[in-house]
Amino acid sequence: MSDPVPNQEDLVARLLQFLADDPGRMARFFNVTGLTATTIRAAASAPGFTASILDYVLEDEPLLRVFAAEAEIAPGELLRVRVGLESRGDAAPQEERRPAAPLGASNLARRFGVE
Repeated sequence: MSDPVPNQEDLVARLLQFLADDPGRMARFFNVTGLTATTIRAAASAPGFTASILDYVLEDEPLLRVFAAEAEIAPGELLRVRVGLESRGDAAPQEERRPAAPLGASNLARRFGVE
């Protein structure tokens, strides 16, 4: 496995491409997050989007393992990147954070106001 991941933007682009490469994965992503092909661009420019995409994948271990294997990234590297975002303050500012939806349904569309 390669180590480390070059940067967060590259990682998120790779994650989104991984999801888009399989219609079933992308459909589930849209269903769980509430995003659509139209609204994802607006959400992508919002603070905290990178952290939320990482959260989505980290909450689904089978998906995480498949992505990590295909991307030749250690699964723990995604967690390290996610923790790094939080410690650097790259997640959504506290005042902009909305309460999380139940585990497994992060609902990014609502979080980023692109319903």
